Amino acid sequence: MDNETKQNSNKAISVYSDNMKKRPLLTLTVTGFIVIVLSLAALRASEVITRASASIDEIDVSKALSVNTVEAKLVDQYVTVQNISGQIMAARESNHGFDRSGILAEVMVDEGDRVKKGDILAKLDTRTLEAQNAQLRADLESAKASKNEAQTNLDRANAAYKRSEVLKENGHISQQRFDQAENDLAAAKARYTTANSNIAKVNAAIDANNAELDLSMLRAQFDGSVTKRFLDEGASFGMGGGPMIRLIEDSNLEIRVGLTELAANNMTIGQHYLFNQNGREVRTTLKSIVGQIDQNTRTVTAIFVVNDDQLVIPGSLAEISVNVNVMESGYWLPTEALAESRRGLWTAYSLSPIEGRQDVAELNRQELQLIYTEADRVFVRGTLKDGDQIVSSGTHRLASGFLVKVN
Repeated sequence: MDNETKQNSNKAISVYSDNMKKRPLLTLTVTGFIVIVLSLAALRASEVITRASASIDEIDVSKALSVNTVEAKLVDQYVTVQNISGQIMAARESNHGFDRSGILAEVMVDEGDRVKKGDILAKLDTRTLEAQNAQLRADLESAKASKNEAQTNLDRANAAYKRSEVLKENGHISQQRFDQAENDLAAAKARYTTANSNIAKVNAAIDANNAELDLSMLRAQFDGSVTKRFLDEGASFGMGGGPMIRLIEDSNLEIRVGLTELAANNMTIGQHYLFNQNGREVRTTLKSIVGQIDQNTRTVTAIFVVNDDQLVIPGSLAEISVNVNVMESGYWLPTEALAESRRGLWTAYSLSPIEGRQDVAELNRQELQLIYTEADRVFVRGTLKDGDQIVSSGTHRLASGFLVKVN
């Protein structure tokens, strides 16, 4: 102890002794009060030290909330499921009509009827054509008779020419008679050629008339069903005819779907794919992908062939679910792990370990951006770190700083 401290101590003792001599009762009272205050202060300090020590070693675990957690794992891509609708349609569909003018005499089918390729659907009035055909056949017989006559004359002229040729060599006929025989042969040959030409002309006319007769019968160009009957008996067709029956090939159905370029690249021609049509599965096979992007929809058309055993109706819609890989980093979390925050963000709670304790942890608030949603999970990005333990449910009763224990 230095001299200054000793002097201050001696002064305090001297003052206290003087006060005791002058005011003994007051001095004792103050002294007692000071002792009590110092004792209380010492007791409070001891409690604070004790509680500080207990905050680490003696936490009341019974007051900590029990939570379930999942581990946040960072991934560099995710798969989205796109539901795309397409229309079921016939591979072939056309309006069958006559290619000539005439009067509709008979309709053989009605809407809803199924037909085979080559079946007659309707007929025109062919009485005029049949009469022309009969006349042409008569002309053909006449042309054949003319040919036979021409053949006989040709044979006679040819024989006469050969005799004249022998006689001319022997000097029994004049040059004039020989020339006449030669001219007669040439004329007979010309008449025979004309007779053949007449036969060919008549046959061509008969073929043309038969073609008109055939065009007067409307035939199915493929197997299918009649969906529309445009006219009834007695209707008149002008030059060039017109549509009569609408036929679709309902036994060979297709589904055309507009896919994104990325989705189309993930598909394989010849592979089987499932569509959903009014709650039931429709089995198909990818037939082809059109190698051009539609400038209006910015999609690629994919054509799926419906399997033969599928009972679907043309014109209805079917839906296909397509998986698409998206290259983006983030985390998959259960939907119940998120709580709504502000400014379009979402909140999740991560566990922060307490030093020296393994049975309890403290909650930290994490702000997240929702990227993609599925039925029971979401893909997010934000302030999370790979390996964080995230509370998987019950976030509505939590707040940052809460003590929790993991089930």
